[in-house]
Amino acid sequence: MSSSQYTLIDTLPALAAMVSSISNLPNSPPPLYLDLEGESLDRYGTIALMQIHVLPRNYTYILDITTLGSQAFTYRESTQAKTFKMILESPSIAKCLFDLRNDSDALFNIYGISLEGAQDIQVMNYAAREARKGVMRRGNLVTGLAKCIAADSGLRGNALSEFWWKKKEGRKIFDPTLGGSYAVFTERPLREDVLDYCVGDVVYLPALWRKYNGIIEGNRRLRSKVQSATAERLEGAKRPYVASGEWKANGPW
Repeated sequence: MSSSQYTLIDTLPALAAMVSSISNLPNSPPPLYLDLEGESLDRYGTIALMQIHVLPRNYTYILDITTLGSQAFTYRESTQAKTFKMILESPSIAKCLFDLRNDSDALFNIYGISLEGAQDIQVMNYAAREARKGVMRRGNLVTGLAKCIAADSGLRGNALSEFWWKKKEGRKIFDPTLGGSYAVFTERPLREDVLDYCVGDVVYLPALWRKYNGIIEGNRRLRSKVQSATAERLEGAKRPYVASGEWKANGPW
């Protein structure tokens, strides 16, 4: 497991301090890696938590949206300060997500946030596979996050076994088919195992970005495909959208 530490952000002063700390980071490689948790994570559901992993500090913030509500995105201590919404909507601040479709749909339709400067690591993985294997055809499928982490994050041996064990145990917390409940993300105080689960994936996103970017960065055609497919996914938040179904496993091109 990564040695990344985390802080729960559930007060306005803590929020202001977090936003200030991430407002002027070096932008290459991307400094911010995001993930969301909630129940029915789309325009018809709720956002309970947002994880923000800050690469330059190897540190993760868990933003408590259940507690802070819309102020999580709009609060600032002065007119000179930035809001978190400004950071999310800034095209000059790079942020990465893995399969941003549901997350961007929820952010846009619940809180009016239009993600800019976003990179989709799942799309980058698809392009990296094309670089390795040749042109992808219709019918090829995207790869899920857990498989990408297992294959491409650098985990080996006992560390990889521990990762799979924690994924299995983590799903029991919230998956109703395994006896869990999505309500754990909105119950307060948050359980320690829920917080650990939230951090468990996002800390590996920088390694995946490095891996896939290293494969495609010299290929102008693939980089263009990634940019177009990511923009198309972001636009889905502004159109009629179905958040689940077999169609989501289809490749972006």
